[in-house]
Amino acid sequence: MAGSISRVIFILCCFVTSEQQNILKKDAFDSVPQLIMSAGYPVEKHRVTTTDGYILQLHRIPAGKRTARKTFSAKGKKTVLIGHGLLGSSSDFVMMGPDRSLAYSLADEGYDVWLANLRGTIYSSHQNYTKNNPKFWEFSFHEHGKYDLPASIDKVLSVTGVSKIMYIGYSMGTTTFFVMASERPEYNDKIISFVALAPAVYFANIKPIAEWLLKSLKILDQLRVQGIQYLNVRQDVREMIIQSMCYTQKPQDNICARIIYMFVGNDEEQYNQDITALFLARFQPASFRQFEHFGKIAMTDVFTSWEDGLWGSVRKYKLSNVRVPVTLLYGENDQLTEKSQVLRLAEELNATGVLEDVRPASSWSKFNHLDFVFAKDVASIFNKPLLTTIKSLFYKYG
Repeated sequence: MAGSISRVIFILCCFVTSEQQNILKKDAFDSVPQLIMSAGYPVEKHRVTTTDGYILQLHRIPAGKRTARKTFSAKGKKTVLIGHGLLGSSSDFVMMGPDRSLAYSLADEGYDVWLANLRGTIYSSHQNYTKNNPKFWEFSFHEHGKYDLPASIDKVLSVTGVSKIMYIGYSMGTTTFFVMASERPEYNDKIISFVALAPAVYFANIKPIAEWLLKSLKILDQLRVQGIQYLNVRQDVREMIIQSMCYTQKPQDNICARIIYMFVGNDEEQYNQDITALFLARFQPASFRQFEHFGKIAMTDVFTSWEDGLWGSVRKYKLSNVRVPVTLLYGENDQLTEKSQVLRLAEELNATGVLEDVRPASSWSKFNHLDFVFAKDVASIFNKPLLTTIKSLFYKYG
């Protein structure tokens, strides 16, 4: 899905040249803790090791910017854990700064905010394998849900001392939760409520694309033959792509925008060249299996586990194991996690009595898949109403 965007951009870059410019801000490649500290917020780093040997770093904002450093205490505060999407990391929820990023807004509202980093990001490693070892990349979001999210939740509970937390997932971060609920249903007891942003469970809308890329072109198999084991683009190449393709005088000449909109839905009004540059500069590596697993779901039209591979048997995840209140928020113009597919998921959750609500994420009619995190006016068109929802859920269930 989003990985296809990066590949297409890379290919087109071979045909586009321009004078190199220093257009990325100097903090474009700063670590997440550096970004949080620079924004004036307290930050903590925590490490957790999964039962299968992956070491993950969580980032915590225990208090808001307005809270005096010497007086704040996170003990007993309402705690929120946020899970990122494909090609993302904890960076997604802070990179746009204090005025627009969700993590800062939550911290300023008095929440104890934790940001997850799933295996594969730069904030992950392994006890035995380096990232140059193909075995490191033998995972999909199945492992994210079975190992990474449970370990992260346990770490948050251990440090904070609270008995339950709220989980907010974005895109693949929602898939991760539904896998966890299916495979590790005991973790329902540790969640107050789940807010799903752009829920990524059903993909009938992209079945033709998945079949073309994975079945006809066999694009990932071809890359593996060339010794490429995971999706990544070197930093210098990313900078060249951004400088060559993402900064134009005329919006209609912006190749970045045109390619991205092809996959996520058109929203020129909420597009910002600087934001897109940051998004591309900070995108994270991903295993091929993550794309293949999404592809298997699209081609079979079943929310299936990986089992014995892309062409292997189909085993449906048990959505009936979800036992916490679930709020589904979709974009009216989201072309990846399409409205019709989210409503299909809503019907299943409603049948088991766990659906809290399903509704548009924003009143903005062009709200697309990336707008949940990167819309120019995300603070007003999305974060503000979301904060109201979170407050009411804590009041009702917390």
